[in-house]
Amino acid sequence: MKETNGALAPIFLSVFVAVLGISLVAPIFPMYVMGLGASYTQLGFIVSIYGAVQLHIQIPIGRLSDHIGRKGLILLGLMSFTIMPPLYIYATNVYSLIPIRVLGGIGASAVWPLAMVLIVDQASREKRGSAMGWYNAVFYSALALGPLMGGWLYDQFGLEAPFYFWALLGLVSVIIVFKKVDDPGKQVLTANRPIVHKTDKLIVQGFFATFLACCGVVMLAGIVGGFNFTMLPSYASQLGLSATEIGLLYLVFGSSTAISNIQFGKQADKGKRKLLIFSGCVLSTVSFALLLEAVTLVQVVILLATLGIGLGMGSPAAAALIADAARPSRRGEIFGIFNTSRMAGIVIGPLIAGLTADRYGVNGAIIVFTSIALAITLMTLFIKDPPVHP
Repeated sequence: MKETNGALAPIFLSVFVAVLGISLVAPIFPMYVMGLGASYTQLGFIVSIYGAVQLHIQIPIGRLSDHIGRKGLILLGLMSFTIMPPLYIYATNVYSLIPIRVLGGIGASAVWPLAMVLIVDQASREKRGSAMGWYNAVFYSALALGPLMGGWLYDQFGLEAPFYFWALLGLVSVIIVFKKVDDPGKQVLTANRPIVHKTDKLIVQGFFATFLACCGVVMLAGIVGGFNFTMLPSYASQLGLSATEIGLLYLVFGSSTAISNIQFGKQADKGKRKLLIFSGCVLSTVSFALLLEAVTLVQVVILLATLGIGLGMGSPAAAALIADAARPSRRGEIFGIFNTSRMAGIVIGPLIAGLTADRYGVNGAIIVFTSIALAITLMTLFIKDPPVHP
């Protein structure tokens, strides 16, 4: 895996820098939006726009990348991360945030699924679990560090500082991809892979239920992310935490998710994918439910760490199964669908959080999220390993 990781290092680095920038504003974003006059419901709507846009365009972008390659589209997406942050600073009301969130959703649609496809294109079937584990580890490491850094920047320099630093990191990620990332998928599509035909089925016959269950697993990760981005600051404020301390909670969650992705990604390559996915969903569901009983900072830290471990158990195995169950000639399209499922969770999460928090409080949102997590856990019982695909 060391040689594979070396070839993938520029992709991992660009993903880390891009996610670090996005996550800088996580501890302050709800406060920022509500400072413009938003209710919890409007906050949920504003947050969900980002994912809603991706729901509509990730699949077409993935399909397009199967024809023209990945790198150019990724560069366009990363450029939006440089343009978008300053626009937030000059927003004057809640409604002016809508086009900004739309821009961010378009950019993200060209980055995350295609970065995953670039990784899968270069990793053998025997190493896909580990490769996706490292991808998720990089992703969540940035999610862990970004909020802590953003909270500190806010405490020290004010509201605008995290947004300007986000724009700088977006520019850095563009430079990394432009100079260091190759696009083997383009050559593979023209040489080593069959040309895409309209008659090529997306999924290997007999594994549609497995595909749906794996999409459910990544949707659960999106739902948790939606809760963390929308409600975690309000939830934590009940404990009297500062912005920096709230950033620490993100650090704990992100770190545990990152580390567990590396470890369990390796385990996924040993043929334990269904067990890892089911066990991870159970652990995540229980941890989320127990947030209702937490009363101290230490308890919340432990539960968020456990929640991260649960997600880290299942995510790389689910991504590897998706790659195995998909036709190689339509891999960009299939990962567009896979990431659309994650975005569906990110859309559902904030909307549920906002609506239920306005009516029943933050705990009401936790109860609904726990019920959804339980349903997804039951879906994973239908997972089976697909055969080795050519």
